[in-house]
Amino acid sequence: MKTYFKNFSDFFSHVKMPGFATMMLSVIFLFLIGIGIWGFLRIRNIQKGNLIITEYGLLNNEKEKKPLIKLIKKDYIIMLVMTLLYAIPAIYNLGGFKIPETPWAPADTNDGFIVDLGREVEVAKVMLYQGYNEEKYDGTKFNIKFFNSNGTYSSSESLEKSGFFSWKVSTKEFKTSKIQIIADKPGAAINELAVFEKDSNKPFKVKSITPVYQVTKSTIKSPDGKPYKLSNLLDEQDRVDFYTLSSTNTYFDEVFYPRTALDFIYKVHPFERTHPPLGKYFVMIGMLIFGVNPFGWRIIGTLFGVAMIPLMYLFGYKIFKNRFLAFCTAFLMMFDFMHFVQTRISTIDVYVTFFVILMYYYIYDYFAKKSYKAGFKKSLKPLFLCGLIFGIGIATKWIAMYAAVGIFLILVIAKLDEIVYYMAYKKSGLSSDLFSKFWSKYFFKTALFCVLFFILIPGIIYFGSYTSIMQVPGNGIKEFFNNQSYMYSFHNDLHAKHSYSSQWFEWPIMTKPIWFYGSKALAAEKLTSSIICMGNPLIWWISIPSLITGIIVAVKRKDKYMLVPIFGALFQYIPWMVVRRMAFIYHYFSVVPFLIIIIVYLIKVFMELGGNTKKIVYTYLALTAIIFIMYFPILSGMIVPRWYASMLQLFPGWSFRY
Repeated sequence: MKTYFKNFSDFFSHVKMPGFATMMLSVIFLFLIGIGIWGFLRIRNIQKGNLIITEYGLLNNEKEKKPLIKLIKKDYIIMLVMTLLYAIPAIYNLGGFKIPETPWAPADTNDGFIVDLGREVEVAKVMLYQGYNEEKYDGTKFNIKFFNSNGTYSSSESLEKSGFFSWKVSTKEFKTSKIQIIADKPGAAINELAVFEKDSNKPFKVKSITPVYQVTKSTIKSPDGKPYKLSNLLDEQDRVDFYTLSSTNTYFDEVFYPRTALDFIYKVHPFERTHPPLGKYFVMIGMLIFGVNPFGWRIIGTLFGVAMIPLMYLFGYKIFKNRFLAFCTAFLMMFDFMHFVQTRISTIDVYVTFFVILMYYYIYDYFAKKSYKAGFKKSLKPLFLCGLIFGIGIATKWIAMYAAVGIFLILVIAKLDEIVYYMAYKKSGLSSDLFSKFWSKYFFKTALFCVLFFILIPGIIYFGSYTSIMQVPGNGIKEFFNNQSYMYSFHNDLHAKHSYSSQWFEWPIMTKPIWFYGSKALAAEKLTSSIICMGNPLIWWISIPSLITGIIVAVKRKDKYMLVPIFGALFQYIPWMVVRRMAFIYHYFSVVPFLIIIIVYLIKVFMELGGNTKKIVYTYLALTAIIFIMYFPILSGMIVPRWYASMLQLFPGWSFRY
C-alpha cells in the first residue's frame, strides 16, 4: 500500500500545470473570493438586521411562475422582418454551385501529361484546380515545362498541391505549342486544367491531352471510388474561374473544415484534428444537402448566423423587458462586420459562438428566478438546457469551456443569493412550505443534477462526436484519446507566427484586420474582390469603454440582471489575455454579442435621461447601418473598383486589396 501511494505521489509531483491553466485557475479563485466576500457580507447584514427582505420578497412566487418574456404578434413580426433583411445579403453571393468536380491524380512518381495546344501560343498563365485526396498525398509538386524552339522542354514553374478546391495559378509567361506537367510524387488530385492565352480571360481550347507515359499498374485510389481519368482535366472548362473568386474557391481557414467534413463522409483519417469534430459535422450536412461546392460548405454556418438575429432579440427582450431595446440588441448584431463575415466562411467559430450565446441565454432564466419559488422541476429545466448546449459547444470548439467558467460563477452567485434569502426567512420567524427541504432539495439535489447536466451529459455528447473518427479503419476508441493529447499539445506548444496574428488588446481597436480573401487577377483591371474580417467601428471602438462603464453603472444602480452579459463578456475575453499561442482578431467574435448587450444597457440608461437622447440613439443606430453598407462590398467579396477599397483603408495596418 505504501508503494502504491508513493507511486501515486511521485506521478503528481512530476505533473506540471500549464501556464494557461494556472492563470485561469487563479482568475477563478479570485472571482470566488470576491463572490464569497459578497455573500458573507450579505449574510452578516441579515444577521445584524442591516439588510431587511420583506415577507413579499421572501415568499411571493407569482413572478417566478411566469415566463421571463411573453411575446406577442408584434415581436414575431419584428424578428421575422429583421431576420429576412439580414438573411438576403448574407446568402447572396455566398458561393457557387458549379465548380470542377471530376478529378485526375498522378499514379506514380514523375507521372504526368502533355497538353497539345495545336499551334504556337503566348501563354499568360496556367491554372490547376486542386481536388480532394487523402492527406498523405499533399505536397506534390506539379512541374510545368514548355516545348521550346530547340525541340526540348524548358522549365517554367512548379505549383505545389497545398489546398482543397481552390485554383493554383502559374503566371510565368512563355511561348509554346505544347505544355508538359509532371508530378514529383503520386496521389494529389487535380480537378481541372486551364491554359490562358495572353490578353484573354477565356480558357484556351486545347487540341489534346496525353499521358507522358502509360502507367501499367497503380495503387492510387480516389476516396469517393470514382476513377481518375486524364480526360477529367478538360471536361469542365465552362467552370474555370479566371479571376479565382471566392465563389469558386476555399479561402483562409476553409482549407481545413470542408475538407475534413469530406473525410468524415468517406471515412478517412481527418485532415483537421486541432478541434473537436462536431463543427465539421454541420459543414458536412450542408455538403450532403447542397453538394460539395462553396455554397454547400458555407450555408449551414450562414444559417446559424441568421439565427443569431432572433436569438439576440430574445436575449435583449429577456434582459431589458423592452421591445425597442430588444430591437437595438438584434440591430447591432445585424450590422456588425465580424458577425457577417465569420458566418459566411466555412469555419467553426460561428457554431461555438451561437452555442455560447445560448448557454448564457438559458442560465439567465435560472439566475433571474429563485429556484425555491419556481419549484424544483421548473428550476432544473434551464440548467438542463444550458448543460446540453454546453456539451454541444465543447464538442465543437474548446472555447465553450470559457463560457462554462462564467456559467459556474453565475450559478454560485445565484445559490449564495438564495442562502441570503433563507437566512432572512429563518430570522423573520415566518413559516412557509417554500423553504421546506431547502438544503436537501435546492442545494444538494440540485448539485447532483448539475453533475449530470454539466459533466455526464456533455461528456457523452463530446465522446459521441468522435464516432466518425473512431470508425475510420484502424482507429477505434484509442483515437479518441490520441486526439485529445494531439489537440492539447497543438494549442499549448503552438509558437508559429502569422502575418495577420494579433494580441487581445489590439482586437477592440482593430489595429490588424484579417484579409481573408483577395483576387489578384482583378488588380490588372483596376478592380478588386476582397473579404475583410474586422468589426464595425461604431460597435468595436466603444466596446471596452462600454464594458468598463457598464460594470460601474450596473454596480452603482444595483442592476443585478446585467451580471450575466457582463460575465459572458469577461469570460470569453479574459482567457485570451493569458493564452500564449498566436491568436487572431476573430477570437473576439464570441465576446461581441455580450458587449452589444452591454452597449444596449448603456443606451437604456442614456435614454432615461430624457431630452434629445432618443434622437441621438437613432442617429447612432443609423450611422452603424450606414457604415456597414459602405463596407459591405469588401465584406462580401463583391467586385468593386480598387479606389473604393483603398478609400476604406483608414489606417496603415488595414490592407483591403491587391
